[in-house]
Amino acid sequence: MKQKENKSIKKLLKFLENSAPFALLLSVMLFGIDFYRTDNEFEKTVGRLITIEQSLSTRHIGIFPNYLDEINILLAESLDPKNEISRVIIFKDVLFYGAFYSNGAPFKKMVQLISELSNKPGNEVIIAYYDNSRNWRKGQMFREVVQESWLRKEDLNELVRERSEVLEMLRNENPQSSMSGTFLKMADSIACEKYFAIYIDLEREDFLKRRKEILIPFYDASQKDDWLFKRIDEITNKCLNKPENTITYNDIYTMYYQVTEELKSFFAKNHIRMIPLNNYLSMSCWSNGKQALFALPGRFAADEIGFISHDPAILYYIETMLSGVENISINFE
Repeated sequence: MKQKENKSIKKLLKFLENSAPFALLLSVMLFGIDFYRTDNEFEKTVGRLITIEQSLSTRHIGIFPNYLDEINILLAESLDPKNEISRVIIFKDVLFYGAFYSNGAPFKKMVQLISELSNKPGNEVIIAYYDNSRNWRKGQMFREVVQESWLRKEDLNELVRERSEVLEMLRNENPQSSMSGTFLKMADSIACEKYFAIYIDLEREDFLKRRKEILIPFYDASQKDDWLFKRIDEITNKCLNKPENTITYNDIYTMYYQVTEELKSFFAKNHIRMIPLNNYLSMSCWSNGKQALFALPGRFAADEIGFISHDPAILYYIETMLSGVENISINFE
């Protein structure tokens, strides 16, 4: 009986962990008294709480990268003929979203499901994403990507301050120059190389762990994997599989840039409509018109908070956001 009670408590704790605050308040108000009842009644209470949680139109599903598997569930359900899904809308801050976390398996599955959805007759997959690879903002990737994953959070303000000082110095020394984009890249590189070196020095364990995660192979010859995963492995090994004291910020930048280019090529070959943007959107999301998973950003990548929703207002907002970005996409020609 004790074992059954422990199991019920674990289910309840799992529910409370994933509940939105208003669901938690409702749970306490309606069912708090049940904690003093018998084991059977306690089990029923847990069941009722879970039923309430599942009936909410929008619910919290965890912090990045814990909800990556939930994205794949939504994409897999979109493939089911019974669901009559004809369009999937995706907004990503970067095309390699989730690639270098959780051993890469959820990201690999996500790419495979997206290509399957796009190649299904009558289906359309649209990806709007941040892409600074060919415009004057190229050097600013440190602001959006590199500092989130590789630099110490406590160094952020100092890094931004120093970058601004370097940029101002370059402009003052070259008042007649029109090389604004070049100066940005130089300022980024100078500041980032310094703080990346500090990060390796002071956070060696974390650095080695991150590098080990990234170097876990994607490609599996026995499964006849797509060339894409082989290329990602080649890029990450070239950039990071070398003596620790020789790895620089520029290696990280190069890795992200080249992986992005490979993904762009892969998605284009799979008939996915791409909408490149020169600024981040307010959230990342995956929507099939009936259900959406969306993630709201914190200050750092690891702070991103995931939700899943079938609220019509959320689904409408995503459609409206798509209409907006279609009019402001980058012209790379």
